[in-house]
Amino acid sequence: MTLLLPFMLGDERYGLKLTDIQEVIEEAERHYLPAGPEAIVAAVNVHGRILPVLDLPLLLGFPPVHWSERMIVLAQRNFPMVLAVDRLESILSVDLEQTAMTQSDTPHDCISGVLNWHGQMISLLDLEQLHKTVKETCFASGGDHVPARTDRR
Repeated sequence: MTLLLPFMLGDERYGLKLTDIQEVIEEAERHYLPAGPEAIVAAVNVHGRILPVLDLPLLLGFPPVHWSERMIVLAQRNFPMVLAVDRLESILSVDLEQTAMTQSDTPHDCISGVLNWHGQMISLLDLEQLHKTVKETCFASGGDHVPARTDRR
């Protein structure tokens, strides 16, 4: 069995395996980065580590939303990041081998597959592809930042 944390981005449901999550933080003080890349909306202190906060809805092309006070801290050492999402849902226990999964049509869309869970479609995030997308989107060649966002939340 695999434990998944589903969350909402707009009207769409996404999920991450619990093994990809270090923790969920609530009401962390956000420090906005005025000259930072558009998709990096802030930085937060997580147990003494300063981590960037990725506006996941913005990166994936959703209209601007007011995200939840809860944020997801990724567990991966090579991708230290906090994800701002619209709304978190209850953890699910899923047997991925016995559940109907479809593969994503687009190889570069940050989705590893779509899970049909009792009639609810849950897009599973591909953290490797998300990492590549963040690097491509947030940093131009040579390491310069793309234009900073002006509509901080």
